[in-house]
Amino acid sequence: MRWLISTLYLVFAMGLTTAQADDRMAIAVEGAYLLIHDNDFQRVLSFTRGGTVSEVGSGEQHNSYTSGLGSWQQTGPNQVVATIVDFNFDRDSGAPTGTARTVYTLTFEGLEQGKFQRFSGRSSGEQFAFGQNPFDPSEPPIRAFGQGFTGQRIPAQ
Repeated sequence: MRWLISTLYLVFAMGLTTAQADDRMAIAVEGAYLLIHDNDFQRVLSFTRGGTVSEVGSGEQHNSYTSGLGSWQQTGPNQVVATIVDFNFDRDSGAPTGTARTVYTLTFEGLEQGKFQRFSGRSSGEQFAFGQNPFDPSEPPIRAFGQGFTGQRIPAQ
């Protein structure tokens, strides 16, 4: 019986440690960042502590897509993966033409006062036709895309 109580205590204590570490990472990541792709295209990625990520891109109007929304999670020390969905439309008619799913793999650095200041990484994505589910593995994408990037926290002042 004492062994069972000791084991349960260790599992519970380790769970708290993991939860506390996850919370520290969420606090360190939380915020808005300017992302600059290797082709100089820019985006703002905004991470919430609860695991939601949003994006606004500099080419939305010209390239006919919307802002994106998705989720993020920690995948390793200072590492995050974020999956974002945005919608595409025809430039002339405004009619919907499909959905894009982009996966960002980010490595954060420059921890100052509990907040990361910079990141680097790679994005990879696929565009799907109107009506296709970008999370259904049986749905073939129209095209694939991806490139590297760097980013930095947007300061409050």
